[in-house]
Parts: sequence; structure tokens; C-alpha cells
Amino acid sequence: MITFWIVAAAMLIAAILCAVVPLMQREPAADAYRNRALNVSLHRRELADATHDRLAGLISADQHAALRSEIEQRVLADTRTPPALSVMRPPRQGTATRAATSALLIALFPAAACALYLKLGQPAALDLEDSFGASHDMSSASVEMMVSRLAFGLKSRVPDPRDAAKWATLARSYMALERPSDAAAAYTHAVALAPGDAQLRADFADTLASADEGRLDGRASDEIAAALAIEPSNPKALALAASAAFEARRFAIAIAYWRRLISTLDAASPTAVQAQKNIDEALSMSAVTVTLQLADGVHAPPDATVILSAHTQGAGNTLLAERHLSASELPATVILDDTFAINPADTLSAYPQVSVEARVVTATPGENLSGQTNVTGAENRRAALVIAAPPR
Repeated sequence: MITFWIVAAAMLIAAILCAVVPLMQREPAADAYRNRALNVSLHRRELADATHDRLAGLISADQHAALRSEIEQRVLADTRTPPALSVMRPPRQGTATRAATSALLIALFPAAACALYLKLGQPAALDLEDSFGASHDMSSASVEMMVSRLAFGLKSRVPDPRDAAKWATLARSYMALERPSDAAAAYTHAVALAPGDAQLRADFADTLASADEGRLDGRASDEIAAALAIEPSNPKALALAASAAFEARRFAIAIAYWRRLISTLDAASPTAVQAQKNIDEALSMSAVTVTLQLADGVHAPPDATVILSAHTQGAGNTLLAERHLSASELPATVILDDTFAINPADTLSAYPQVSVEARVVTATPGENLSGQTNVTGAENRRAALVIAAPPR
């Protein structure tokens, strides 16, 4: 803002000088009249001196006549009006008038400039720039000093639950200064003073992760669990829990946390939109991509239905997901994910090992066609099924 005012003042001064300086200058015609009057007065003095010398007998009559003739010639030359000035009139304005006009212009120019700026400009932009500049004028050294004073004051006090908010403020200040280890230490004091504050514990978990290269295991995981135990719908704790599960490749758990997070938010909010994108990514990573084709020499009626299903392995053999397609679509590549889950609480992404099966079902009795394989892994799982008649 200072730069703006300096430039504006310089432009205003230049405008005032352009108007006032010519006004205060003497007019050429006035100077000419004053010079001519002065010359005539000098010539009269010389003529009077010559006459006095003649009477005193210092010069002869011829010398006096010669001097008088010379003086008269000079008077004629000095009093001759030049063509350029003959059309000019003597100035009508005096010095006082010009000074008053100049003073009026000096007063009106700034007032008019300010009025025009208030009308056409954006004075609010100066306030914004001033506040923005003020926030940046504070040097890092002064911020460090303020934080150090706050830390010293808290450490020198007897532990008081009412100081939990101040310890949290100190922790956030350390995070702003990119000192996550000090921030984690400050949050330790804050949580000790207010263990029932879910938001405080979620912030503590986030800070611990920042101090540990982003990892959300160990103490950070404990703080997330504690925050959710206190407040199951805490948005930050849910987001951190989902991120921790996703990093551990526990996609079903991550998806469940993200869905709980979305239920606490406006569906159109940026956080909810991002959570849905995370869910889609987790679904794609935990899905099973199955390539289906009929065995050589095997034919299925075009109106037959192919049922592709995923089951848990072992004695339970629980049906997890199922998808139908027409036999006329074979060969085909089909994706099974949690959107095809039979039970939303028991989804495909929750099991690292599943069994995938394809059966061909026809409206008329006939030979059974099927194929089955096992899939292992937590992400980007693939399977190839060849549908054939069972061995006889």
C-alpha cells in the first residue's frame, strides 16, 4: 500500500506543478513594459547629467548637442515596440490574483483526485493489501519468540486442565513452524490434561503421523481409536482411520470408515467428494478382474446366463459377490467388486483369498458347464476362468 500512495502522490504533485508553474510565471509583455520604462528613466538621468556638465562648463555646447542626440537615438531604439509584443496587452492579473488561483488549484487537485478514487477506484483493496502485508511483515524470528514465550509460560506453570487449549495452541504453532516433533510433545501435555477431547486426540494422531513420515501406526493408531471411542462420528478421526486402513491394504475397513465419514458431511462438500473418490479407488484396487471364455469345443446356447460368483475359501464357502451376463457375451472380461456384494457387511474386499466360480444356466435341461479358480492377494487381483463340461 505504501508504494501505491507514493506513486499517487508523485502523480498529483506533477499535475499541480503543470498547472501552477505556468500560472506563476511573468508574462513576456509585462516584462517588456517594465524594461522599457527602466531604460527611459536611465536615459533621462544621462541627459540631466549632460545638461549639468554643460552648465558647469565641463563640456562644450557641441559636445552637449552630440550627447543629447545620442541619448535621443537610444531612447527611440529602446521605446520601439517589437511586432510580437504590439498585439499584447499589459497583464490584467496581478501577483496576488495569480497566487490565489494557484492556492485554489493546489487545494482542489488532491480533493478532486480523492473523490474520483473513492467513486471509481477500489479502496477496499488497500485494506486487503494492508492486512495481507501486516500478516507477512511479522518475521519468523518474532513468531519464534512468541511461541517460545508461550512454551516457557506453560512449562513453568502447575498442570491445570484449563491449560489444555493453550497447549493445543502451542502444538499448532509448532506445526505452523514445521516442527512436528515439538508439536507432538505439546499435544502430549494437552491430551494428558483433556483426555476426553476427541478432536484433540485426532489432531494429536495427525501430528504423530507428520512426525513419523506420515505413518499412522503405533501411537497414532491408538489415538485414532481413542478419538473414535469418545466420538464415533468425529470427521478427522474417521478420515485418519480410513487412511490407516487403506495404507495397510485393508480396503473393506477403509471403505467402511469413508462411508461413515460421508454420512457426517454434506454430500457436495469437498471432503465428501474426496472420500467418495477414495472409496472408488479402494474398490478398484480390491476388485477381482476375471477373464471368462468357453473351452475349445464347448458351446452354450445364446440365451443362456453366465453366473459369476466369488466365495470365501474354506468350510464356510460364503457367497460374497455375484454378477450375471449373457453367454453370447463370451469371451469377456468381468470385474467383481464390493458393488456386487450380497451382504454389504461382508464384502469381497475384506478377504485376501477368495474362490471365483462361473456357471452356465440354461432354460432347458442340458449339460452343466462351469469353471472355478482361487484368487489370492489384497489388490489388483486377476483370475482366468475356462468354462467347460465337468469331467465324467
